[in-house]
Amino acid sequence: MSNLGGRERHYQRLSSFLYWQGELEVGKMTNIKQDVFLIETHNGKKYILKRHHKMKTVTQQWEFFQKVNSQHLTPFLSFPNNKEILIGENGYWTISPYRNGRKLYYSNPDDRLKALRTIQDFHKEATSIYVNQPIKRKLFYERWYNRLQRFKQTESLFTSYGYPNLFKDISRHTEYYIIQISKYPWQQYQKQAINDGNWVHGDVASHNFILNDEKVWLIDFDLLQNTDQIYDYIQLGQRFLPYINWDVNQLLAYEMVPDKDVKRWLLSVYIPSDLIREWLFYLSKPSKKPIKEFLKDVEMQWLKRKIFLKNAKSVIK
Repeated sequence: MSNLGGRERHYQRLSSFLYWQGELEVGKMTNIKQDVFLIETHNGKKYILKRHHKMKTVTQQWEFFQKVNSQHLTPFLSFPNNKEILIGENGYWTISPYRNGRKLYYSNPDDRLKALRTIQDFHKEATSIYVNQPIKRKLFYERWYNRLQRFKQTESLFTSYGYPNLFKDISRHTEYYIIQISKYPWQQYQKQAINDGNWVHGDVASHNFILNDEKVWLIDFDLLQNTDQIYDYIQLGQRFLPYINWDVNQLLAYEMVPDKDVKRWLLSVYIPSDLIREWLFYLSKPSKKPIKEFLKDVEMQWLKRKIFLKNAKSVIK
């Protein structure tokens, strides 16, 4: 009862904040996930309310939304009093239109195609877009290298549960192939993307696509970035692989990138940054799945990924 009471008090305080600061009258509030709420007003309108922790992330999205002409994105809306951002209650608050529908499922072949077509269309729209001082982020493989260093700190868990060789194999392969892809002129690609005003969504997880009557909406642009658009396709390739049995030919059939980029794309897709991310996430949250069982799953995915690499090498010789 105390938790319920605390939650209700929080909702009341937040509702009051939204009214006094944004003139948004809340009829019902539902917590969807951390920092994200479904808001229903007294007159039946629905919005997604989100708390952000960095002002620059919000201002970049606002400027991008105002300049891009897209049929697929879910932009911010102004509050009823025309404020774009509300500041207070430990964050920076925005509202977006509520998109009724379901998320995509990458286990579904039709949904995979819908996701790919949506990203391709978005990339065409998200070009020649220039914002004031775009957020600078490290190149993706530099971020992956930092993630690898966090992964290496978990070696004792692999050893304790009988998987020391798995840890060594993942660590060695990841480091080697990060070094290999770092030899490509990514800084040059980055500079060209900035000059051309090209943007990526930055998080092509299936839950960031909402399907309604054959129309697909993109949501959650927190990782929006002015960079080489191949990055979205690297992520998409990694996310498709488990659902196409790690088949390199099936992956190539999607024609995500032009022929000249296939090698750097495939080598990047191979790097198990996603596998390492899921492992670190598993350790950060309570889970019902025993650690030994989780590591067994990691081992199975890793073995399939190595077969993918072997087949990919034969394609890109």
